[in-house]
Amino acid sequence: MTERRPAMTDRRAAATDGRPAETDRTAARTDRKFAGFAGFAREVGARWAGARERSPRLVQLLVGTGVALPALLFTWVTGAKPVAPLAAAPAPAVAPAVAAPKPPTPPAPEPPSPEKEAAELASHFERKGFRVSDGLAKQIARAAAANGIDTDVAFGLVATESGFRNSATSSVGAVGLSQLMPRTAAWLEPGTTRGDLRRPSTNLQLGFRYLRHLIDRYDGDVELGLTAYNRGPGTVDRILKRGGDPDNGYAGKVLGGAR
Repeated sequence: MTERRPAMTDRRAAATDGRPAETDRTAARTDRKFAGFAGFAREVGARWAGARERSPRLVQLLVGTGVALPALLFTWVTGAKPVAPLAAAPAPAVAPAVAAPKPPTPPAPEPPSPEKEAAELASHFERKGFRVSDGLAKQIARAAAANGIDTDVAFGLVATESGFRNSATSSVGAVGLSQLMPRTAAWLEPGTTRGDLRRPSTNLQLGFRYLRHLIDRYDGDVELGLTAYNRGPGTVDRILKRGGDPDNGYAGKVLGGAR
């Protein structure tokens, strides 16, 4: 009985002696697993960092939606690059507002030609009982234009002075269509005679030249010029100097004749 104990003791010792070897194998397996996990973790970290560099907006989106880990595993296994999110479609361009085109401005009516205006004035005075030939109407219009006198003023003056009669002679000696005094005509055009004033063209030219002189004398005042034509500039100047009004109704009659 005493001799068999050592054998049991030996078996127990042998069993006890084998435990360190089994423990070492277990530890080695644990170390390998840990090393593999550590390598995996390092690889995951590297992949994650790469994904953040390539597409940080996509990574933020995945983290916010809770799918970061599956996406990371997908990129790690396949090596695929994350797809960048689609850019928002640009807003459609809005065409600038175009103002409606303005209607064309109608052209200003052209003033009537002197010949046409003369014909109209001749018809006007004929309706009043005067006889005005086409030739005389044209002569009045041409002489008025040459001296800067309005055509209607010229017609009104001839109608008032002579009634469009070239043979008219006043009691004081005024002659012809514009009833110009021979001495005034000679002052305007030296050498002019009474017989010259019977020619309509000469009479009208000198008569309208004198009226133009009087209008300019009174700083463009047509009414004062006409009044001086009838009353004489000396009389008009004296009345104006006293502060009076030289108007005797003659200017109104001339200017109203064409109306």
